[in-house]
Amino acid sequence: RVSVAATRIRSSRLRRSGERRRLNAVMLQGLTSKASLVRAKASTVQVARGKRQASCQATAKKATTSGQQVGAPVFEGVDSAFGAIKDWNGDLDDFKMETDLSKLVSEDDLKEKRKEFEGLLDSYSYRFQPGDRVVGLVLSVGKRGCTVEIGAKLPAFCPSHELSVKNTTNVRALIKAGMEREFEVIPSRRNGETLFVSARLIESSMSWKRVMQLYEKNAVVEVRIKHVSRGGALVELENLQGFIPKSHLGMDLEKAKENIGTTLVAKFLEADSESNRLVLSHRLANVQSNVKDLEVGSVIKGKVVAVKDYGAFVDLGLEFNALLHVSQISYNRLFNVDQVLSVGDEIKAMVLSYDANRGRVSLSTKKLEMEPGDMLRNPAKVFDNAEQMASQFRERV
Repeated sequence: RVSVAATRIRSSRLRRSGERRRLNAVMLQGLTSKASLVRAKASTVQVARGKRQASCQATAKKATTSGQQVGAPVFEGVDSAFGAIKDWNGDLDDFKMETDLSKLVSEDDLKEKRKEFEGLLDSYSYRFQPGDRVVGLVLSVGKRGCTVEIGAKLPAFCPSHELSVKNTTNVRALIKAGMEREFEVIPSRRNGETLFVSARLIESSMSWKRVMQLYEKNAVVEVRIKHVSRGGALVELENLQGFIPKSHLGMDLEKAKENIGTTLVAKFLEADSESNRLVLSHRLANVQSNVKDLEVGSVIKGKVVAVKDYGAFVDLGLEFNALLHVSQISYNRLFNVDQVLSVGDEIKAMVLSYDANRGRVSLSTKKLEMEPGDMLRNPAKVFDNAEQMASQFRERV
């Protein structure tokens, strides 16, 4: 039994060792095949590299003045200027080029050229600072803005919100490629060599210049209502945004909202380009237009806004109210003004006097009576014949 067991163990070991030898033989055969493939590929690469080098050498030899006629006339000027090596063997590793500037110009001319070049560098600087104004050529336009050539190292960029003072998103309607115009360099939060420019600041500066000229002349201008709020109305003048306070609108807010998009006349209250502050008054503009009618002896319409013992105050649409004194209401004696006039009554009266400097207007209805006491008995009759009686008064005066 022991002998049989030993024989089985011995045969098992021989079997395993045989399998190991066969496995080693297969692996050795695979490695030999792989090495053959690597050697074959290396040989192919070496042949291709040799062909490329031979082609490059042949092309370079043709390009020299000592080679074939191909390219020879082209390089004659270069050879005479830089001194080409006539006996170059065609090997790229051995090629060298001499650059002798003395063969181009004389030493004196070379010094003069260098001096001129240094002067140009001093007179021309790429160092643009915020606030500098430059003339630029628009190269391209996109949704985010446009690129502008201003003579810097790189083209500058103008963002869409800096293209114009007009509030619009249609960039191509504001500027086009090939357009040349003035820009102002603005600060940028981005770190880089690209400069940022603005056309809006240039337009704003020009608009403010025109507005300040009108302000100095105290002119009456036309503005367009853009928005109405509780405090007043936002208006537009020369593409600039202005404000009319509620107290200077000369109308209620509901009526002002109905007039959004329309134009109305206004006068300046305040204009400051540095703080970008523009305040106007529509009521004062109406005052100026109505003042033209304030001639002594003229008839004017008004509305009673207050009744006192000494007379009535009448709103003529001016910055101040006119006074109809109790002694100027009727030729007949009047003890109580409220017997004839009440707040809210619309009347016609004749201008007795007008002081523009003090802002005082005196009115009279007594001068318009056809018969003494008409204002007490029938005020409507007085108002109907007001122009006729005022004309007779002016003729007598």
